[in-house]
Amino acid sequence: MGKDKKEIILDAMRVLFREGKAGTASVSDIAKKAGIAKGLMYYYFRSKEEVMDALVLREYEDIIRACDVAVEQSGANAPGKLALLFKIYRGSYVDESLDEYLHMPQNAAIHQKSLAQIVSALSKIIARIIGQGIEEGLFTCEYPQAFAEMIMSVFAFLLDPGLFPWNAKEYMEKLAALAEILEKGLCAPEGSFTFLVGGWSA
Repeated sequence: MGKDKKEIILDAMRVLFREGKAGTASVSDIAKKAGIAKGLMYYYFRSKEEVMDALVLREYEDIIRACDVAVEQSGANAPGKLALLFKIYRGSYVDESLDEYLHMPQNAAIHQKSLAQIVSALSKIIARIIGQGIEEGLFTCEYPQAFAEMIMSVFAFLLDPGLFPWNAKEYMEKLAALAEILEKGLCAPEGSFTFLVGGWSA
């Protein structure tokens, strides 16, 4: 079965981003790239801005899905699953042109919406992992969901290089602080979160 028209439109918008034409593209240009009539475009999206917003949210949904699938398929213990999730999240690719679009001042609303989407969705996965850690006797936590939301707030907001241009030293200090917060906050075995500091850079 072929893709539905909405997905075809979003794919076309993504191509326009890659070609550097998204900023100047009109609804007619998007429809032409998608190979559909302009009138049909308005059946799915009321404006070019709606197309852009939907594309951004789809990109992040793909990242969330990849994290969820990898964690579910992993046979690792709780710290191992957290390491896997963070690795996939930080290594996930968002098209550079889309990333630039998100960080433009006039697009703050959709950027905030996408960050909220990431925090909400991934924190649920992290809360499940924390629950596993509690069952394994590796973690102690009275509020897994709230703790997970705080963790993801750091990753989605504080460590967003488009919002905070930390230098390499500052970035690593924040990762080290997060590792300490996780270890102490979850009463985890010493060194459970050294992967945060050992494998990444800004």
